[in-house]
Amino acid sequence: MFSKLKFLLRYMHKYRWWYTGGIFFLVLTVWISVTIPGFIQKTVDLIAGGRAGNEEDFTQNVLIIVGLAATLILVRTFSRILIFFPARLIERKLKGEMFNKLASFGKAYYDQNSTGTIISRVNNDINGVRMITGFGILQVGNILLSLSITPYKMWEMSPALTLYCVVPMVLIFIVVRIGMRVMVKNTRRKINTLQNLSGKIISFLTGNNVIKSYNIYGHAEEKVHKQSLSYYDATLKISWIRSFIMPLLSNLGQILKIIIFFAGGMYVINGQFTIGELTEYIAYAALLSYPVMGLGWVLTVFQQGFVGISSIQTIMERKGVDDERVPLPAAEKNKLFEEGIHIQKLNYTFHNGDRPVLKDISFSILPGQVVGITGKVGAGKTTLVNCINAYLRPEKGQVFFGEKDAATLRAEDIRTVVKTVSQEVFLFSDTIENNIGFATEKGIRADRFEEVIYKSAMADELSRFPRHGKTMVGEKGIMLSGGQKQRISLARALYTPGELLILDDVFSAVDTNTERFLIQHILGNRSVKSIIVISNRMSVLEKTDFNIVLEEGRMVAKGNHHDLLKQPGFYRDILTLQQTKQ
Repeated sequence: MFSKLKFLLRYMHKYRWWYTGGIFFLVLTVWISVTIPGFIQKTVDLIAGGRAGNEEDFTQNVLIIVGLAATLILVRTFSRILIFFPARLIERKLKGEMFNKLASFGKAYYDQNSTGTIISRVNNDINGVRMITGFGILQVGNILLSLSITPYKMWEMSPALTLYCVVPMVLIFIVVRIGMRVMVKNTRRKINTLQNLSGKIISFLTGNNVIKSYNIYGHAEEKVHKQSLSYYDATLKISWIRSFIMPLLSNLGQILKIIIFFAGGMYVINGQFTIGELTEYIAYAALLSYPVMGLGWVLTVFQQGFVGISSIQTIMERKGVDDERVPLPAAEKNKLFEEGIHIQKLNYTFHNGDRPVLKDISFSILPGQVVGITGKVGAGKTTLVNCINAYLRPEKGQVFFGEKDAATLRAEDIRTVVKTVSQEVFLFSDTIENNIGFATEKGIRADRFEEVIYKSAMADELSRFPRHGKTMVGEKGIMLSGGQKQRISLARALYTPGELLILDDVFSAVDTNTERFLIQHILGNRSVKSIIVISNRMSVLEKTDFNIVLEEGRMVAKGNHHDLLKQPGFYRDILTLQQTKQ
């Protein structure tokens, strides 16, 4: 509990003056609320007296009540603005920090947590924090002030009648507290089930084409239905408890009125109370019942919010892969690739693997060189380049940028000089222009945009689009073909300058003519200083300075195109196969 309160205070402290102002207006709200019944008592007694000459006092009391009521509306509005607004700012800040934290995690985290679980934490759990820091704080202040000032006013009027009112309130509070404990247990279950359900739905929507292709609708429906039933069961139990607790709280005011009418009515008959005083006491009882009703909501908000905070803390307290690495100064960052990249006896094992997928690989890439990497499916080609671009982090002493060990460098520093066009192309649901200029903080330059579009062989097709560069590509680029998505991703990498460009099988989704064009303008004209290209196409590999052949994670051959053709093995076999197909 202490760690959760400390977590909240860390964010609320920044907006302490907002909350101070909100509490100030909340005090005014409660003070005005308990002041109005006194004038109501005087007004009712004037009516009950029915004496001529009291009209002026009656009018004055009514005007005071109206004025206080209007002021009450104003100060109550200010109290809510000053408390709710920082809660929204905390929500925004927390979402930004959560995104930055999630972006700092490596492959291991995303292998263990589904997209749906992460989205549920970002949306639902942070929403719980907003409710605590907004509605929760407001209600806590309102309850504390109302339950201190209002009972005092009631006690001044009649201690015995006040005790009659306290007894049912205490009994109802005990019942509510027991119900809340059961509700918290089911709230945790509901949140966990919602995370699993979100993960399943996103997974099945993403793989919708696979589900259609293999006609496994029943399997997908059964999985979602099972999670939905679990979520329904937890929600129903919460609703059952609330359907019992909330009527108790909402009818508390009626219960108090019955007690007051019975006991207070006897006071009026016996001459201990006037009609006006009874009316004043009923007004105080109404003011007292609302905070107690709000207490149930506050307990729910805090219980659900604390469950969400526990989930958030598991993310915020986890270390990112670069948290302990020191960022390079700008001058050193710009010189990172001056002496090239040196791989020395590289071995790599995935976090959930039991054997190395890369074994004893050594080579160097110097500025200005074009290097090809080839091999069978599963040979370790993508894993190798991901060790270079810091998507994967090998141990110390294996990958060097000049004399700097890559294991000591931050990933963002490495990626300022190394750009990657991966096999799995991702486009944002935005325009082609914004997808290409995504990595730059400045606006899109028309001349630069046209240049990279031409070099990536998209100029002709872009001219046929109705809105050209303003064309929306849809979710994950669904409006485009595989080749078009690949070339837009390539244009994105060319638009943002870098020292080393990694092309991971980017020519697989394009036709022969487009491939020839790309080879000429990217490999032939050297659009960037150095290039690593993963491909099994000889038309690409023959343009490189040297090629590396991988087999089962080992480098079995290295040399230029002509040298490798003289050696028996995969490289020569793949050339023979491609010539046969032609």
